Order: sequence, then structure tokens, then C-alpha cells
Amino acid sequence: MTKKLTLIALVAALLSACNMKTYTRNEAPMLFEALDTQPNGYKGSIGPDALFEITGTKASRSLLCRSVKIASLEGKFSRQYCKIKGGEWR
Repeated sequence: MTKKLTLIALVAALLSACNMKTYTRNEAPMLFEALDTQPNGYKGSIGPDALFEITGTKASRSLLCRSVKIASLEGKFSRQYCKIKGGEWR
């Protein structure tokens, strides 16, 4: 019974991850401006229906990644945006 519940929870988590909204700079300019310039802990909005918070930053020689928590009408989720030097967040 426990294995079955665990499997159901895992499948539900995977399906909800597929429904996560991916924003672009055109859709969420305030989010991308914050990714470019603001420190960890910064909070802002993505239009009238979603809020975000930058929760972490990791860097390597070639890649910069920022973790973001997003709360919207579709639910709460975390997303990681990464870019190469001079590139665009993806």
C-alpha cells in the first residue's frame, strides 16, 4: 500500500512539473530584469497573476544559474534560469 501511494505521489509530481510555466523576457520583463540585476531574496511580480522570489545563484566558469520560486494561479513551483556569459536566460 505504501509503495502504491509513493508511486501515485511521484506520478502526480512529474505531471505537475510538466505544467510549469516557462516565461520569456517578453512575457515577464520584470523577472528577467531582476535575474540580470537583483540579489538573492529579491521579490517581484510577473503581471497581475504571479509573484516571484530569487532564492539562489550558482556560477561556474561558463554558466550562471539563478533559482526562482514562482507563485501563480496555476500553483507554486521552483524554476532555474541559466545563461552563458553574454547570453539570454533559459
